[in-house]
Amino acid sequence: MPLVQEHLYPTGVGLISLLFDRDQMDYYHDRFHQTGDISDLDKDIEYKCLGLSLYPDEDPCLFGHLGQSYLCRFRQKGSPSDLEHCIEHTTVAVSLVPSQHRHMCEWLTTLSKCHHERFQRSDRAIDLDKDIEYKSKAVSLKPEGDPNLLSALGHSYRVRFGRFGNTDDLDKAIEHGQLAISIATNEDPKLPYWLNQLGLTYHERFLRRGDPSDLDMEVDCITRAISLVSEHQGDLPRDLPQQLLILSEAYCRRYNRFGYSNDLQNAMECNARVLSLIEPASYSYQIRALTNLSILCLLRFEKFGNPNDIEKGIEYNARAYSLTSDEHAEEPFRLNNLSSLYYARFEHLDDLSDLEQAIEYSALAVSLTADSNGDLAGQLDKLGYYIHARWHRLGHPSDLHRDIVHKERAVSLTPEYHPQLPSRLENLGRSYWGRLTLLKCRYHFRQTQRLALDCFRRSCLSEVGNPEIRLKSARMWAQSARDSESTTEECLDAYQAAINLIPHVAWLGTTVVQRYQSLGKLSDLASEAASIAIAAQDYRRALEWLEQGRSIVMNQSLMLRSPLDCLRSVNPSLAEHFQKVADELHANGSQPQNCYSKAPGPSLEEIALRNRKLAKEHADLLSQVRQIPGFENFLKPKQADELVSAARTGPVVVVNIYEPRGRCDALILRPGTTDIAHVELPNFTSQTAANVRSVFSSSIVRGDLAERGVRKKPIQDQEPSFEDVLTVLWNTIVKPVLDYLEYKPRTSLEELPHVTWCTTGALSLLPLHAAGLYRTSGACASDYIVSSYAPNLTALISSTPLPTATSILAVSQEMTPGQHCHLPGTVQELASIESYAKGILTYAQLTNKEATIETVLNMMEKYDCIHLACHAHQSFKDPTKSGFFLHDGTLDLVSVMQRSFKNKGLAFLSACQTAMGDEALPDETVHLASSMLTAGYPSVIATMWSVWDKDAPFVSDRVYDVLLKDGRMDCRESAKALHYAVAELRKKIGNNQFARWVPFIHIGL
Repeated sequence: MPLVQEHLYPTGVGLISLLFDRDQMDYYHDRFHQTGDISDLDKDIEYKCLGLSLYPDEDPCLFGHLGQSYLCRFRQKGSPSDLEHCIEHTTVAVSLVPSQHRHMCEWLTTLSKCHHERFQRSDRAIDLDKDIEYKSKAVSLKPEGDPNLLSALGHSYRVRFGRFGNTDDLDKAIEHGQLAISIATNEDPKLPYWLNQLGLTYHERFLRRGDPSDLDMEVDCITRAISLVSEHQGDLPRDLPQQLLILSEAYCRRYNRFGYSNDLQNAMECNARVLSLIEPASYSYQIRALTNLSILCLLRFEKFGNPNDIEKGIEYNARAYSLTSDEHAEEPFRLNNLSSLYYARFEHLDDLSDLEQAIEYSALAVSLTADSNGDLAGQLDKLGYYIHARWHRLGHPSDLHRDIVHKERAVSLTPEYHPQLPSRLENLGRSYWGRLTLLKCRYHFRQTQRLALDCFRRSCLSEVGNPEIRLKSARMWAQSARDSESTTEECLDAYQAAINLIPHVAWLGTTVVQRYQSLGKLSDLASEAASIAIAAQDYRRALEWLEQGRSIVMNQSLMLRSPLDCLRSVNPSLAEHFQKVADELHANGSQPQNCYSKAPGPSLEEIALRNRKLAKEHADLLSQVRQIPGFENFLKPKQADELVSAARTGPVVVVNIYEPRGRCDALILRPGTTDIAHVELPNFTSQTAANVRSVFSSSIVRGDLAERGVRKKPIQDQEPSFEDVLTVLWNTIVKPVLDYLEYKPRTSLEELPHVTWCTTGALSLLPLHAAGLYRTSGACASDYIVSSYAPNLTALISSTPLPTATSILAVSQEMTPGQHCHLPGTVQELASIESYAKGILTYAQLTNKEATIETVLNMMEKYDCIHLACHAHQSFKDPTKSGFFLHDGTLDLVSVMQRSFKNKGLAFLSACQTAMGDEALPDETVHLASSMLTAGYPSVIATMWSVWDKDAPFVSDRVYDVLLKDGRMDCRESAKALHYAVAELRKKIGNNQFARWVPFIHIGL
């Protein structure tokens, strides 16, 4: 063996002694690491192989070291056989020693690396599973924790998620990544890398599930990584530009989701900093930063409307484009960005040359994009959109033809179940509808009309895609069908599709604030749909649609919060699985397109396939849940047969107004029957509604009726306005309903029937309970009925009245920090309540400093009833911020709704504006009174606007006088008690003092 001898006798010692001399055995291995000479690695492996041939079973360490040498050579030469030898020998080493052997963790890590490398080459799932298995075993051998191992294991889970799409792997990746950074020290040079990897994993999970907290964690991780990179590597670390670009993308994603201005500014600062750090020759980073800035300028223009941002965006894009070679893969992407900037400037300045530029650049981007490129469909859709805008401007038929050609091709390139397909179908449908103006041939007209309707139908019925886009398509389908020769049934089907999308737009996975913001896009959908159903005499469907489209967030709180909780109590794993799939399906359709860059991503077909699987899985899970006894109606909206049961204490009158068509109708539910009666109200027209709302609103403003405790202006000059409003409401709505019910005036309180009003649109803000002719005897609503209001029927059905209350909590703020108006009347108010409660109810009160947010909420848990005598306010910008002013802050709507109190009685809100709705969301009843219903109080007394400080104690006194007169408190009598109290106030101050007595109302049972 001359060659082997030459290799094995470098120092002249014998073979046998060398085999057992560790220093000599690793001689070539060490020398390779010093010199990098691959021949030394070859000799090292040859030497160790000879040793194994002489002593095959003696030393597991030799197997382990040989395996590591093979892995080292694989990384140098890439030979698959070296990878196989590494796995073979390291597996033997592991099998020969106990789990606590000093090299076990090292060898397990080697095996995991080999299987990971083999997975990268073969794409075999078993290798990825083995990689994770060996890493997990290695981690278990380090009870004190090894951040390097933990982060590597997290990375492998993330890789497996990327390959197979199981979000459980993402959860495990985050779990191990979090553990890694929790035990790592700030001095560890690898910590920035681990943080960056964890941040990217959070991003992956956000894209799948849409949880905004994952976006926040992504930003936090990458921000910390950047700060550590700077500490470890000086002022200009090599990786800092890359980290800043990643962070800017995270900020941009969060801005796209929530619209926070700070995120937009932070993203711009990150990219500007990249430009200040990099060398001019670093084209890659420079191009990315410039491209990002051009996109951010467009986003900032869209938010603030400053035309300078458009100019800057064009400048940044031009600089990026000048650095991009003609063959660069991202050239079409940058051309598309430039077209968007010019189109934005066209919309702002109405300069046709900008539109021409947008079309030119968009067309060039299309011409440079291969048919196989997944971006082509989106580029064609955008080009068609721009050409459609030119057709609208100039009216050339050829433009409309080109527009349709491009959009048809875009749709044909987009597979079913792709999230962008609904948007492209909607765009194409609008273009078809526009073509109708050019067609004179009846056959072609009807054919094109059918094409448009089919586009809208396919778009809205898609199981994936942005719910807001699908809702727009549903409304277009419905309105187009209504205005065409389509059947009534198709029109109703279209509205049904639109109504079905409401819970997807106000998605439960988002916050309450986000859901309220989404509701603005629903506008008067339910009223519009119900008016069509009523015209078709389909009253049951009209009732269902009104319920599904009104008080959406409240209904979710009442109905959809509990079914998932109930399912978790019966089958936790099924509930968790269902929630994950539902969140993932929603997130896939709702995410905006990437803020920046054209990083390689899944193909159109891969995205569609994933969504198809998710949609099927969601349907299968829903079916599985509904097979469980008691869950047959899981997440289904209430049907008419259940809704009619809301009429428990008397008739419920649902009044619908659809102002664009000037139609007003009442649907009447009565106890003891499932029939739904219809009363047409033709005299309450759109113009009537607008006039009444205007007069009513201006009367409140002129009277300074926004705040209790404020000295009111003289009200005599405005009283005719109030009286006019009440007269119109009587003649056009209330009296026709009472006539249908055949009600007559009654003098006895006990004989008065109880009617609950459930209104829509502008009527939600108007006082039907006070309607009447106050210059004519016996011609007022209060002469006929006791009135209550309900935000929706579900609130009445879900409420369980407490027959007898045993305790009451009274809260007052005579002097509230930050409020300039004192409420001296609250002292008398609470004293009166205490005197009535004595010997009948357990009574507690919290006043001034005692009344803190946490204390009040905790006490509300313990007491049946609550009386709040304090300032309050309605936030129309963010309805969830509405609340009661206590000593240490605002007891807001969200805090109350989150408590979900059980077995409660009356909530008496003796504060200002507690039942004043938001004109922007009239059907959502986002006022404090409705939140108390949601929180579990079935009976609420509230005020539509501010009341006089001296009137509140008077009304309160009379209410409790009635409720407690028999030595017990029956909360079911609250509506009658308020009716009596207000009647007494009217006797005292006079009927014509409308501003003082009209605001007191009862809500609920």
